[in-house]
Amino acid sequence: MSFILILVYLGFCVLVAYGGRASRVGFLGVLFLSVFFTPLLTAILVLLFQSRKEEN
Repeated sequence: MSFILILVYLGFCVLVAYGGRASRVGFLGVLFLSVFFTPLLTAILVLLFQSRKEEN
């Protein structure tokens, strides 16, 4: 049972890292932060600090 929970947790980490791949720290940096902290906290940080695209 715990093995499945670990896989789900790592799946969420990879999902957040994929969303943050265009950030300053990149995929691996966001993945590390997601594993070290939590995917939810890292997702919030990625959304807060993502660069805004200018529309012309």
